[in-house]
Amino acid sequence: MSSSKESYAFKKELEELESIKGQGTELISLYIPYDYDRSSISSKLTDELSQSSNIKSKTTKKNVQGALEKIIHYLKTVNYRIPKQGIAIFCGSFSREAGGHKIQLLTVVPPKEINIQLYRCDSMFFLDPLKEMTASDEVYGIVVMDKHEATVALLSGKKLEIIKNMVSQVPGKTRAGGQSAQRFERLREVAENEFYKRIADIANSSFSELKNLRGIIFGGPGSTKNHFLNEDYLQARVKEKVIGDMSTSYTDESGVREVVNKSGELIENTEIVQEKKLMDRFFENIARGERSTYGEKEVREAVLEGRVEILLISEAVKMKRIKLFCGSCEKSKELTVKDFKTFRENIPKCECGATFEIVEAKDLYEELSELAEQIGSNVEIISAETDIGKQFMMAFGGLGAILRF
Repeated sequence: MSSSKESYAFKKELEELESIKGQGTELISLYIPYDYDRSSISSKLTDELSQSSNIKSKTTKKNVQGALEKIIHYLKTVNYRIPKQGIAIFCGSFSREAGGHKIQLLTVVPPKEINIQLYRCDSMFFLDPLKEMTASDEVYGIVVMDKHEATVALLSGKKLEIIKNMVSQVPGKTRAGGQSAQRFERLREVAENEFYKRIADIANSSFSELKNLRGIIFGGPGSTKNHFLNEDYLQARVKEKVIGDMSTSYTDESGVREVVNKSGELIENTEIVQEKKLMDRFFENIARGERSTYGEKEVREAVLEGRVEILLISEAVKMKRIKLFCGSCEKSKELTVKDFKTFRENIPKCECGATFEIVEAKDLYEELSELAEQIGSNVEIISAETDIGKQFMMAFGGLGAILRF
């Protein structure tokens, strides 16, 4: 994806589609590649329309037929011109706002090329091909370990996933009385070997089939990781992906995060490292009291004054920017709301006594982004899952800006 903003907008689009549920198997998903034969599409939809007459439920039959007719009409209207990436069409009877169900058609032009032709009718839209496109091209495996604990994780873009945390059965160095030193040491070696095999099994199964795996990094205190890597525990195709190892203080999730923070040039250009550099710059500016600001009011003012170099918005920000209009006295008003559903149920009154009408409701990230781009600012969507992203949301409300002046 070309930017964090576009990536976030695409994910939001998928979330909205995923939230839509049909009353029956009446929601149609249609995927069309760029160079797919138009006559084949037309024939497929005509056949489905004919077969829909066999649906027993009158309501479902009516909705499926209505959706198919709407899709056929849409494709004829655009003369079957398909974008270079292909197109996904979603159509059916559902409600996005108050006012009851009606046949609606939504289209998605994906960020990557659609390489399948697919038709599906179900109680929900089929989104798997689009969801796969949200996966990052920057995937790294991480293993932190010593003789007593190990954690295997996956870093995909800004997302850090803990695959498995394991604790060994290796006895401590203090042995029970009466046991010979040699026998005790053999027991330790056997237990260590079995633990290393468990780690290797998880690493091999987790990393061997990943197409986008850029590398694997090992961490942990002491030399255990080096001994493990020098032996033949890992499959050859997994072992050849190891790009480095480093010393860490911990072997649990904290150790995994320590690897990410200390990996330096190994993962220099990954999304998570670039985001950390950006947020470190923002935090340092705030600490010095220079060229950064935060809070919706302050950020909006900076954008409108043309002072914003980089607009920072957390993906956890769910606020909307509302435009209101009074039909009685023709007064307009704008405000930001945190809970749009509650606001919509309790729309305020104008000073003249009439109730305002909502004429526009935009996600705050979209509204601010458009304003920022008009003045040539960059827009960065900050992850809600990383430690630094959580700090940004908790301490600064998820809205900030690095300023030009």
